[in-house]
Amino acid sequence: MANTLSMAAPRLRGPKRPLAILSWLVIVASIAVLMIQAAERPESADPQPPDGADPTLTIQARMVLAQEAMAPGTGMTAFEEIDLSNNPDRRLRLAGLAAAIEGPEAGRKIVAEVQAGLSASGIVPTEFQASAIDGLDRVFAGTASAATLDAVRADLGWFGQLAILASQDGGEGRQSRLASQFGEAMTMMVTIVTGLFIFGGVGLLGFVLLIFGIVKLAQGQLKSRLSAGSTHDGVYAETFALWLIMFQIILIFGGVAAYALEDIAGDVAKEYTLAVTIVGFFLSLIVLAWPVARGVPWKVVRSDIGWTSGQGVCKEFGCGLLGYAGAIPIAAIGMLISLLLILFAAPNEGAAAASHPIVGELAGGGWAVRIQVLLLASVAAPIVEETMFRGVLYRQLRMAAGRWAPWLSVVVAAGATSLVFALIHPQGLLAVPALMSLAIAFSLAREWRGSLIAPMVMHGVSNGAVMALLMVLAG
Repeated sequence: MANTLSMAAPRLRGPKRPLAILSWLVIVASIAVLMIQAAERPESADPQPPDGADPTLTIQARMVLAQEAMAPGTGMTAFEEIDLSNNPDRRLRLAGLAAAIEGPEAGRKIVAEVQAGLSASGIVPTEFQASAIDGLDRVFAGTASAATLDAVRADLGWFGQLAILASQDGGEGRQSRLASQFGEAMTMMVTIVTGLFIFGGVGLLGFVLLIFGIVKLAQGQLKSRLSAGSTHDGVYAETFALWLIMFQIILIFGGVAAYALEDIAGDVAKEYTLAVTIVGFFLSLIVLAWPVARGVPWKVVRSDIGWTSGQGVCKEFGCGLLGYAGAIPIAAIGMLISLLLILFAAPNEGAAAASHPIVGELAGGGWAVRIQVLLLASVAAPIVEETMFRGVLYRQLRMAAGRWAPWLSVVVAAGATSLVFALIHPQGLLAVPALMSLAIAFSLAREWRGSLIAPMVMHGVSNGAVMALLMVLAG
């Protein structure tokens, strides 16, 4: 049953068309800036926990250890698949992994290759590289002092500990000393396999639901609950443009406030800096006052953007869970495209080329940080982003294209909204197809239910599942 929101537009206060045009210029300019930033994603934006290691590399290394534990003698074959980059920092860390698999000489060989490569290129080693090379040389030679061992652990973190355990007593008894590391790797592998099995089962259910929905749509038994009514003279474009500006301002002030808190309270405040971001997310919703200030009654705004209970909160929540299942096959297509792009454009970096900086927070933070990450990813982001993207922007685009064929209106609105949604995330261009596919699924849920509850649930479950898995993988 379709919503009946095609009421006459309230008379707006203030300038209309010029302000709407300005708003679209802001949105388009913001998209252009986001695309440039995504294309030129700096190395400093990569997730980095305290010891400087890439969390994705740590996960890959644990998978290599798991393979060696399951099939002794095959670890180095798997090792070669992740040792494809000429990045000296990365290779110095992998030296610890090589030592864990084949002994200290294997690690020492990699350190020598890194040192020779830097020398041949005329590159002066950084302070980190010089310290790591000297420390690893001593560890692998069995001449490291207690201070050197501490420095290697500080420089290389988990990889440094691997190197130390693998090199004690000349490498004798290496397997027994590394038993806990191999055990953790096996646990991680079992978790991945179990997760994939569950994910695949839910995805299969989702595929069936999608086919069922397509059949119902073709038979005319499935109708949109979103009506493309009046455009309100572009007031929602104005609202979204304001949000883009305000969101960036809030994030900047949030960062300044977080640094100020760190200066005052030190490490205690550092553990809770993400809380400032969470508060900032919710504060950005103050822009919803704009259409009211322009003359649209709050009741109409709530209906327009989907802040309604739909056919009941419980039913909408359940539809959100079913919608998440249906989103998996759609997301799988986007993820496949992103993986192909990574293999083509950044084969040496692998998944790290499209990873979110929040992965570093998970890998390097304690439980206080991880709880904040979950709240940000599974509560704040779904509520705020669904309100602004599937609520405000999607509504504006659907209403603006209301005279087109319904399917074309949905395609244009979902595609444009999903592109902006993907670009506003910091993973870079390679992750755009994966993020867009999820966003398209959220848009279809908005069309299906009218209310934002289902898209919010889908978004929250998707982020929560990924964050929980990353917590397990990162250790």
